[in-house]
Amino acid sequence: MKKLFLMVLGLISLNAYADPTYDATRGALQNNPALCGYGYNPNCSSGSSSAPPPKKIIYHDVKVPSKFGALAVSVKAGYIAGSLNHGSKEEAQREAVKRCRQGSRNTPCKAITWVRNGCLAAAKGKVKNNQFILSDAAGPQGTVEQTALQNCRNRGATECEIIMPEGCSLPQLQ
Repeated sequence: MKKLFLMVLGLISLNAYADPTYDATRGALQNNPALCGYGYNPNCSSGSSSAPPPKKIIYHDVKVPSKFGALAVSVKAGYIAGSLNHGSKEEAQREAVKRCRQGSRNTPCKAITWVRNGCLAAAKGKVKNNQFILSDAAGPQGTVEQTALQNCRNRGATECEIIMPEGCSLPQLQ
């Protein structure tokens, strides 16, 4: 009889835990209002969250040093050189002239254009008497090669081509 009594008691206790309508998402932890801020409580309204509002990030003016670039040409040698990412216009022009002189075997060179926080390119083309002309451009990234070619054509040249591809002097956070 004791055995029968223990079996009946065991079956009754199993039946108590086998509730088919039990919803695990409605348990004690899910209904705890302290968990509203974490999104665990589906019963929380959006306005009653106990989580603090997110902090606003305030950006202050960040001073990024400008970068300069320059192009220099030796008309006598038909040579062009450039320099990029210098701290001043003068420094960029000096370096461009120095590189031009080195590449043109010390012929006279002259700085022809410069840029601050932008890009440079140069093109050459042929005019009627078979002389070449040089056209340079300075401006925003991705535009200067087309501008140099257009400047070349605007000066009456044909067979315009890029001889100094786009090079950029752009500021960067350190």
